[in-house]
Amino acid sequence: MRLSPSLIRWLGALCIGLSASSQAATPWVQAGDLTARHHIEALQSQGCLKGITLTWPISWAALMKGYRLALAQQSSDQANACKNQHSAYLQNALETTRQATTGAQLTLGGATQEPLYTSFSSQVEDEATSQIALYSMGERWAANLAVSYVDGERDDTHLRFDDTYLAGIVGNWQLGVGAVDRWWGPGWQSSLTLSNNARPVPGLWMSRHMPLAPESPWLSWIGPWDLQVIAGQLESDRAVPEARLLGARFVFNPLDSLQIGLTRLAQWGGEGRPQGLDDFWNAVIGRDNGETSGLSADEDPSNQIGGFDFRLSLTPGDVPLGVYGQFMGEDEAGGLPSKYSSLAGFDVVTDLGQGSQRFFVEATETVSGSWLSERRLNSALEHSTYESGFRHYGRTMTSTWEGDASAITLGIQQYFRNDVTVGLNLSQATLNQDGMIRAVITEDGAATLQSVEEQDIFLAELRIQHPMLGGRLDWLLSATDEPVETVFEERERLTAGLKWTRHINW
Repeated sequence: MRLSPSLIRWLGALCIGLSASSQAATPWVQAGDLTARHHIEALQSQGCLKGITLTWPISWAALMKGYRLALAQQSSDQANACKNQHSAYLQNALETTRQATTGAQLTLGGATQEPLYTSFSSQVEDEATSQIALYSMGERWAANLAVSYVDGERDDTHLRFDDTYLAGIVGNWQLGVGAVDRWWGPGWQSSLTLSNNARPVPGLWMSRHMPLAPESPWLSWIGPWDLQVIAGQLESDRAVPEARLLGARFVFNPLDSLQIGLTRLAQWGGEGRPQGLDDFWNAVIGRDNGETSGLSADEDPSNQIGGFDFRLSLTPGDVPLGVYGQFMGEDEAGGLPSKYSSLAGFDVVTDLGQGSQRFFVEATETVSGSWLSERRLNSALEHSTYESGFRHYGRTMTSTWEGDASAITLGIQQYFRNDVTVGLNLSQATLNQDGMIRAVITEDGAATLQSVEEQDIFLAELRIQHPMLGGRLDWLLSATDEPVETVFEERERLTAGLKWTRHINW
């Protein structure tokens, strides 16, 4: 394990002390806020929160509306039971956010090497990272200008504007532009659609502000619902430069205990590709399978994946229990996705001692056709035209395990009442099951972080979050039982990293 000079410089900067509040002004709970997600999911499982928890980020306003609606429909005894440590965390976080309308955020961090694996929890990006962000928020708008300098060996884009955004509310819709991390799906270790594994894709988005149920008696059965539409711009150094990322996600809540999500993602356009209105319409209606759709290879407008996910929340014996699954298809058959990859798991919440705990087991299979059809290797996340695949700067925009992998993870999380969180994930994984690399790396593009051969590994990841110097310190310690050899380099077995974040509000 090596410690780079740039990392040493940034670790020294952690000794800086400032006096300020530690909560940023954001109109939503960000993807990667593990503690907030734990308490929100616990309230939803207990019947204390109505609404959608399968698409992150989630609006603070929607969460509090869902909490009030749930209490209004309960007896006094049930409402009193909902006033627990989970709702106390939510109320305190919301009140702190309301008071922090304008300010700045400072982030400093580093790691012994770029972390290879991610989960829902926020973590350091690379060997040395720093960011200064200026933010402000009004009743119907929010803005964040973030400038980062990241020093790593694989991705040489050092100056970045990730996490910058401008968003506003028009009617019951949120409109925004910027680069925001997203997590679409129920998984804790990984996601088969959008996740925070790769850098966020800059672009435009539209989403519902309050995911309320339809008033029409013909549609009220779908319950609270949310729709998100995104249009992003991928990087220039890829097989098809300047390709766009299009996405849509619809989630509805037909039962208080059941959420169902439908997702579609597409890579469209780019240098040398057809991108007129007719081509866009072909992509929208799914007419993009080459000769089978009556198109030549030069006319094929897009590379798409689509599928569905769900979460069923129960409380047997007053113990919150969640059962969830996610299934994403690579190809189209009969107008619907086919050759599904799969993710499934369950989680349990307990309230032992001075805090609460979450335990989960999650299994992932990123081989096309791993669910209800014939397995097809070297297909998931790949495409014959968009040869860089569903990746952004060399990292998949979906599963942390990359394509053609299978993994099972046991997760144990402890949430103390003094704002200390400890999470331990233990995974057994088989990587790149055919030992083939299909992704094309351009001369100036970031190398793909994928094992170059079929490999069985055991992975242990320890994450700790706690207050420090008026901010928050995130620790990461990750270890594999053998080195993982990627296109870029042979990875060291042990990765250690930390990230310190401080907010100065005025």
